[in-house]
Amino acid sequence: MPETSATELMQRYIACARTNDFASAYGYFADDIAVRIPGRSAMAGEFRGKQVAIDYIEHARALSHGQDVELELIDMLAGRERVALLVRERFHRPDGPVDIHRANVYTVRGGQIVEIWIFEGDQYAVDALLGA
Repeated sequence: MPETSATELMQRYIACARTNDFASAYGYFADDIAVRIPGRSAMAGEFRGKQVAIDYIEHARALSHGQDVELELIDMLAGRERVALLVRERFHRPDGPVDIHRANVYTVRGGQIVEIWIFEGDQYAVDALLGA
């Protein structure tokens, strides 16, 4: 059976995230995934390991005060091993919604996501959201 393309794998990953099936979404992460989180928050830095990626996403999801983070896929740019997702995420906060625009660049090898680089549209807004 031919290997799943990076685009196909990311489409499956996005479908899981959009339906809040994060248990399945996390199944696409390699055990030694590299994660680069920008900014000045306590979460920022370069890390390795599936649990680090899961902890970051779960921390961000918890900031939406009991509601799901709304995920809008604006565009997808894909190569053989890399896929860039341009997204808008809406967090529900007590003082109103916060929209975060970002580009996440994923590297896919061997049917798994092996690297995620996050590029924020407004780093100051993200640092404020994460509690920098």
